[in-house]
Amino acid sequence: MKFIIALFLSSISSPIAAAPAPSQSPSKSAAPSESPSDQPSSKPSESPSDMPSSVPSETPSCTPSKAPTPSPSINLFYPDQSTSGWESGCLNDGAQPAWMEANPTTWLFSTLDKCCATHFAWNYEGCMGTLDDTCARALWYPDWEGENKACKRDGNEPYYMTANPTVFMFSTKADCCEEHYSFAMGVCTGNGVSSLASGNKWYADWSSGDETCQNDGQAPQYMVDNMNLWLYDDRDACCKRFFNYKYADCVGGAAAAPSGRYFPDWEGDNEGCLVDSTTTPAPEYMSSGANTWLHATLDECCEQHYGYRVEECKGVTAPASAGTEKWYIDWADFTCVKDCVVSSSDPDCGGLADTYGSSNLHADKRTCCTTHMSYDFKACFN
Repeated sequence: MKFIIALFLSSISSPIAAAPAPSQSPSKSAAPSESPSDQPSSKPSESPSDMPSSVPSETPSCTPSKAPTPSPSINLFYPDQSTSGWESGCLNDGAQPAWMEANPTTWLFSTLDKCCATHFAWNYEGCMGTLDDTCARALWYPDWEGENKACKRDGNEPYYMTANPTVFMFSTKADCCEEHYSFAMGVCTGNGVSSLASGNKWYADWSSGDETCQNDGQAPQYMVDNMNLWLYDDRDACCKRFFNYKYADCVGGAAAAPSGRYFPDWEGDNEGCLVDSTTTPAPEYMSSGANTWLHATLDECCEQHYGYRVEECKGVTAPASAGTEKWYIDWADFTCVKDCVVSSSDPDCGGLADTYGSSNLHADKRTCCTTHMSYDFKACFN
């Protein structure tokens, strides 16, 4: 009996835990909506990741750095100042100096065209042909500040994209669209969308990898927007403008007929000008830049490119000279001699003066020695 009473008292001293009350409204589902919003945020995050994607793009940089980098990268174009003259051009091998990286708006570009036009306008055609024909010559970026429908490569990306190319710049349009417009890939890449805005005009096709001129009506929008610069009525003009370094390939393998004009023989003996013919054809870059390199007459070519030896260039032999009978310094013997053919009848003749001697002739030996050998006049005059 005592046991039963104790058990009863124990049960009433420990209250039973109350069951949780149901919520008044159902909880929100944690799953995302079945269809994403039509348009992403127009601005990137304030601090984008500086790490590249774990899977590199299919198209590597066209001029790799000398030492391999630990992760894939997108390199901007910069003026290569290690060369000079007609060899100058732009590179995108990632080897630009730190001082260029510190001022990207002046020195770094997402298109080869802008780099060449800014820093090598005097040698634009040569600069555009500096890189090999597999190179991507313009990088793609998301057009967030424009129509925000696709990627562009017109070189007008915002500064923060230029400063962070591994995040915002891409070698191919497909990679850019996949990263930033995956919700509308068809519209971004243009697949399935008929766009014949360029009609039958010829344009430089750098996106397909063929590196040639096309007239399929699929010119990029930035070319259509500036037709006078980018579009041409015939393939020949397009190839000469953009692919003069591989002109024959661009026009279909048919080299232009010899012009019969004169060009400097820099790749041969470099002693004068030659005629552009089937036996002595002018280099492709000269044929493509005929207004600069090819001349109607031999005289014009020699005067333009061999001004320091015009007569030799023309093949004209200067008449024999007996000399001026004036005096010039002979640095081999540290004395002054006469400008005349060496002769036993006149021991003072030292032979015809060279270019320097001809420019420094004197009426008599005393004046010559005083001018050139004043520190040892006696040795010169005797």
